[in-house]
Amino acid sequence: MSFSIEKRGDQLLVRIADASREGQGVLDKISTCRGTSWWSCPTGECAKIGDCNTLRDGDATVLALTPRPGETLSPTGIEECLRYVLADPTGSATGKATPPAR
Repeated sequence: MSFSIEKRGDQLLVRIADASREGQGVLDKISTCRGTSWWSCPTGECAKIGDCNTLRDGDATVLALTPRPGETLSPTGIEECLRYVLADPTGSATGKATPPAR
């Protein structure tokens, strides 16, 4: 499974490729972690997330992350969070933050 992050306005769009193979399991992992101490990753970036909406785009799952009022989401911080959340014991989660669209 791989993912990419795109900044669009104040939102971050996280496209998780090949998520359909794991189906609901990927979304459950993200939801469970987010519900535990503002996600349990070491960055704390996830505490800045106000809303997380899930969309399907073919075989990809897209997370539309909107920051809490007064916060700004960092693509690098969210990338680290997702690596932590989506990593399996073999460490196969890969990701890349993409530059903002102009």
